[in-house]
Amino acid sequence: MRTTAVQLDTETLEKLRAFGEEGESYGEIIRRLIERVSYEAFMREQYKILDEEDEWVALDEL
Repeated sequence: MRTTAVQLDTETLEKLRAFGEEGESYGEIIRRLIERVSYEAFMREQYKILDEEDEWVALDEL
């Protein structure tokens, strides 16, 4: 895997460290945070779809 350097100000670096777990690299922390944000965005979209539905049918009534 190719790596690159990312410049961060000290405050951002400290916040990134705070999200880390023992032995976790910065790359692992960032990937985990991206996965979580992606999941949360997906769930928000699903709830939006559910909220827009006008009529519901109970599954036990089918």
